[in-house]
Amino acid sequence: MLKILATIATALLAIACSGDEGREPISPAVDGDKRVEQISRKPFYKANPESRPPIAEVASEEYRLEFGGWGVDEPRFTLNFPEGEYRRVILEYTMGSEGEGPADYDYTTMLFVKDKSNGEWRELARAITPFGGMFDATWEKHFYLDITEFESLLEGDTEFCYYYGGFDATAERAHTFKLRFLLYEGEPQRELLSIVNLYDSYHNGNSGYRGWAYGVAGHDIEASERLGLRTITLSEEAGDMELRLSITGHGHDMGMFPDKAGYEPQNMAEFVENSYSFVIDGVKQSSEGRIFYSNADNYIQKGTYNYDRANWAPGNPVNVQYWTIKRNSAGESSIEFDIDLPRFLSSYDAPNAEGVAQYIIQADLFIYRR
Repeated sequence: MLKILATIATALLAIACSGDEGREPISPAVDGDKRVEQISRKPFYKANPESRPPIAEVASEEYRLEFGGWGVDEPRFTLNFPEGEYRRVILEYTMGSEGEGPADYDYTTMLFVKDKSNGEWRELARAITPFGGMFDATWEKHFYLDITEFESLLEGDTEFCYYYGGFDATAERAHTFKLRFLLYEGEPQRELLSIVNLYDSYHNGNSGYRGWAYGVAGHDIEASERLGLRTITLSEEAGDMELRLSITGHGHDMGMFPDKAGYEPQNMAEFVENSYSFVIDGVKQSSEGRIFYSNADNYIQKGTYNYDRANWAPGNPVNVQYWTIKRNSAGESSIEFDIDLPRFLSSYDAPNAEGVAQYIIQADLFIYRR
């Protein structure tokens, strides 16, 4: 009898496994509050992390950074990429100057690539211009960003646009940027199934600078149209996911955190350390993100270049953060995802008031085949 039962069990196991032949298993079941883990990954490099030569390069011209006006479409340009898949893509992002040197202030620059599959814009890079008044016409800085997760979008004629939130360009001085994409051979490590745009503060933005005001009564940043709950549909082929999150704080709000007794933040959200938490399928995760960045090793500029800030430093790319989102071993068909910020009460009544606390947020979820 035992021999018969063992034979039946073996047969059932073979049937159960036959549909998953050649497919990686879903990660083992994890505790409900441990489905999110931060990835140890640098947001940018000051020298190219690749020592081997690229098999191809795609370069842009140099673009002058100046504010285009409210409600005006961002400047666009097209670059042509070779066909094929690449093992790694490094973006060399060069900050430069026009005229006598770069402009004076630290303003937000955002670079987007158009997803040909659905027309959505994906943020490739965000950088903050330097306090440029002490630099001359020869000044430039090079930074290197690993953007391999966007490799599938960089093929053939590819459209880009950029945003600049500053007003400091003059006839004599202006910030500039230019790009060089370095493509390295080899098979991709993982097969990307899709990219989901979870949060983009350009949509339903209420601060005037592609951002969401924080703590202004009647303009909740946690509202469904802003940083609220999202439902993500998963196919059977989907495994663990990777979240790419850019969140930078701006403004000089003198509001308060009502749940932090005795704490009086000064210049929120630019100079105040904050955090964010994840809620997956209704369960708050044990991992929390930190919205702060050390400027201890920043290069000398004019202005407050050496003060720590909310995930950015003047004259540098921002502190992009990466997270693994683990899929439950039960193979759920969807997950509910939410990001929460601590409760804050702004000192302003209007979301677009000068100095209001705000966050510029872009969160893309990369879903890979298991």
